[in-house]
Amino acid sequence: MELTEFRPTHLKSLASGLVDQVTYVPHLPTPGGDVLATKTFSQVGGALNLESTATRLGLPAVHCTPLGTGPRSDLIRAAMAMENVSIEAIEDYSQGDSGLCITLVEPNGQRSFVTQSGAEGLRAFEELEKYEYSEDIWLVIYGYELVYPTSRDAFAKLFQSDLIKSKIVFDPGPTTAQLSDEVLTWLGKHATLISCNKSEYEKLASFVAEDVWLLLRKGAEGAELHHGGKLVADAPGRKVPVVDTNGAGDVHTGAFLAALAAGNGLQESLELACRAAEFSIQQEGGCCGPTWQELLQLR
Repeated sequence: MELTEFRPTHLKSLASGLVDQVTYVPHLPTPGGDVLATKTFSQVGGALNLESTATRLGLPAVHCTPLGTGPRSDLIRAAMAMENVSIEAIEDYSQGDSGLCITLVEPNGQRSFVTQSGAEGLRAFEELEKYEYSEDIWLVIYGYELVYPTSRDAFAKLFQSDLIKSKIVFDPGPTTAQLSDEVLTWLGKHATLISCNKSEYEKLASFVAEDVWLLLRKGAEGAELHHGGKLVADAPGRKVPVVDTNGAGDVHTGAFLAALAAGNGLQESLELACRAAEFSIQQEGGCCGPTWQELLQLR
């Protein structure tokens, strides 16, 4: 499939939305020790980082992961409404509040996570089979749901069901090392686009089929797009002040998909994605992709 020929009607996400408790620290604490934070705040993150980037750039996004009930789920619903992300999640098989991600940000922008899953991690095949997986959408899948003991079996059944006709975008994220060979084999063959960083790709490399598009994010070095065993686009990075790298990969992927949907070519879409990620790391938190006006000013 040629990426530039695909015109999705929208993006559908099976990834998790949760609340990020972001804390800025001078350094990580030693085991058993303590460190004084310089700033802390809470905001919605996870799947919304990518979903909001897409909607801000004109690609409609639909969230299809349970949110539960409670103060965190209320925050997520409000944030998604503000970002024009539609919610079509089926809540019948989950319970409790949405999850929490404790994010520690160091002075160089590096972040470390402690994640407590909630309602978004309680998945059943009976839920997943109720969504529509038509050919005209991007279907976003993250690695977290494929390793949670409360959701991995449901996704395994979905992959075996032959229900998915959509173009899959897979981002393994920090859970890459925990993904099973069976899951990587299936996604390495059936995904249309895999988006990952260099360290994640080391685990994925042997599973990625030649006809799968690979979006390789290289941080400050930019990004590469591979297909058929060849490098088809290469965008350099630019040095910018770093405030927080949280969500930068999500913003990069969302901007790349939106740029393609808007009719841009592979090279231009990759460059726009890099500019969007650079914009995001100069902001606090992860849900901070640019609008088209802001993005085009960065070119």
